[in-house]
Amino acid sequence: MPTPKLSNTINKSFSAIDTLNGYRSDSRSLEAKYQFFIAEIIMLRLFSIMEDSISEMAFKIAAGAKYLNETSPTLLCKANSVAGSRTLMLNYGRTKPIQNLKWTKSKHIKDSVEHVIDINNGYILYAQIHGAVIDEMRKVRNYIAHKSQSSKNDYKCVVRQTFGANSKIVPGAFLTSNKRSNTSKIDYYIMTSKIILNDMAKGL
Repeated sequence: MPTPKLSNTINKSFSAIDTLNGYRSDSRSLEAKYQFFIAEIIMLRLFSIMEDSISEMAFKIAAGAKYLNETSPTLLCKANSVAGSRTLMLNYGRTKPIQNLKWTKSKHIKDSVEHVIDINNGYILYAQIHGAVIDEMRKVRNYIAHKSQSSKNDYKCVVRQTFGANSKIVPGAFLTSNKRSNTSKIDYYIMTSKIILNDMAKGL
């Protein structure tokens, strides 16, 4: 069985993100309400790509994949295959096996892999470095997807941090607004998602 490659994950995720960026560019000529709608859809898809790529990289690292700089991650236990990595992370080194692995917050990422991947690895360290951005994206995504009271409260915190005041701005308008910056939030998230994934894959 060939050694898994993080470059394949990065190339696949970057291609998908580039497609979203194309949709974003094409939407700029549309009426605001359509830009808002497309930006929300892009946000949902973008965070899904992030989550899937972060988990796929973890599984490949646990199965022996090297970083993009060709260094080998330090493992506490190596999986026999990419498919077996998930089971290993759910069980190895835990007093009690857990039911699910989570990838949407830097703390969740660390908790999911720390018994298999040494915590001083670039994958974990860069997840912590970019933790605030990942969490911000998660909050915006969750409010678009769920509209629950808790997700609304989290979203309002992001808006307040961005604009410096409470605002009833809807997610689509928030994502496309250039009120406080020349770069809209959706464009920033698209750009930053590539940086986060590349950092987590490149090694130290």
